[in-house]
Amino acid sequence: MLEVYVKDGCPYCEKQIEVFKKQGTEFKLYNVSNDPEALKKAKQEFNADKVPVVAEDGAVKNIGFGGGG
Repeated sequence: MLEVYVKDGCPYCEKQIEVFKKQGTEFKLYNVSNDPEALKKAKQEFNADKVPVVAEDGAVKNIGFGGGG
């Protein structure tokens, strides 16, 4: 299952979620704004400096959405 890391107020995150919902893609959502462990994982394991971060089976599939994030 996909893991999607987002933050509060991020329009790119909202767009990524909307795309997955329209596609019927199952995903687990993590909010780095209020989940310190998710923030740590996004930064340390995925080397992400922006959101949304999409990962599957421990590997990054995408960082940012359409060049934003």
